Amino acid sequence: MFISKNEADHFSYEDSIIKEAVITEDQVSLQVDALIVEPKNSQNTNFQRSYADTATVLFEKGKMLKGIKEGYRRYDANDKLLEEIPDRELDQEQLNGLLAGLAGQYLYDLKEVSGEGDHHRYVLGIEMATDDITGVDADSYQLLVNCSEMKVSWARYLNRIS
Repeated sequence: MFISKNEADHFSYEDSIIKEAVITEDQVSLQVDALIVEPKNSQNTNFQRSYADTATVLFEKGKMLKGIKEGYRRYDANDKLLEEIPDRELDQEQLNGLLAGLAGQYLYDLKEVSGEGDHHRYVLGIEMATDDITGVDADSYQLLVNCSEMKVSWARYLNRIS
């Protein structure tokens, strides 16, 4: 078993899909497929970019603080701005709905941001597929998690990335 602690920047999330999400009052846990372990990760025995088997991303004593739906700008072929939608903070009901539907969605980013004391804060970038008639293929969200420690664990490596 490989366990990486507080090394969010030593993974690549470009292909990651959330298989399952369990969010309780004091813990956030994600089962993730297609997580890439970078060479600088302390647990990388291959010393090159490699896929991990299904990984568990665990935010110990984790609490989901807030969610933001990312805005966007839409331009015409002449680079003229047609529409601008600003970022929007989710209320608790919208956040709960989003969290309930995380399975099958993309985790495209996870990075540590400033924490307080012995706590860590992480921002998760989530892309949710939609059937939006405006031509936007997906809605993107930023989720802020506060935790005592972030652990990523996996049982084995799959193939290396050339």
